[in-house]
Amino acid sequence: MISLFSFLHTCFMRSYRYGPPTFIFILGLIFVYSVVPNPVMESYAFSASFLFIVSAVLSYTIIDIETPNQESVTVLHSGSLVKLYIAKLLYSWIFTIPLAVYAVLFPAIFHKFDRNPSVEEIFMSFMYHSSLSWLAVSLACWFSSKFIRSRVMSFLLLSILIVITLSVRGIENLLPEGLEKAILLLPPLDRTMKVLSDYEGATLFIKLLAIGASLLYGIILGALFLYFIYKRKLDSPQS
Repeated sequence: MISLFSFLHTCFMRSYRYGPPTFIFILGLIFVYSVVPNPVMESYAFSASFLFIVSAVLSYTIIDIETPNQESVTVLHSGSLVKLYIAKLLYSWIFTIPLAVYAVLFPAIFHKFDRNPSVEEIFMSFMYHSSLSWLAVSLACWFSSKFIRSRVMSFLLLSILIVITLSVRGIENLLPEGLEKAILLLPPLDRTMKVLSDYEGATLFIKLLAIGASLLYGIILGALFLYFIYKRKLDSPQS
């Protein structure tokens, strides 16, 4: 697995596709925090949702980083297409971890807040950022060329899903009575936003539940993605 990570990292670095989303995220936070002071947890709510979008784009790029011929060779060396895609999912998530660290520490170190955040707030904020980045990775993998051949269509559909995920509160208010529970099927980003927006008023259980919901939702999505690859008999060097 380590060798697969190294190979994927080399391919991704050489493609330079990491550049636009990564630098947009870095420069975007610098711009946002150029105005001070800012509330602590509400600001982390913004950066967490921003990282969610950027992580989805990064995962979308990494999941199809290889050409079909190159992927066939990689599958021969790794022994399994499923193993290769597990590596891609994990690598996509690992790549976002430094961005999560940056999003949490940059405003704290350079005094961009109206007060100094506590150690607990910094740690929990990192967990919220990391769990949402994993959620984004697990969503974006479904828009691989393995399922949607048209890159334009897949990116458009992914963009629509991101917008819907970010707009859950508004959608809930528009749904007819009795259908509100349908939003539970959508990615649980809104749970994290609610906790970060009212962090002081949330119980420890609710705080941890927001992290667990994103991680669990992502794990289920990732497992289903790998299952469908296997069931569609794509797990072969000839695919």
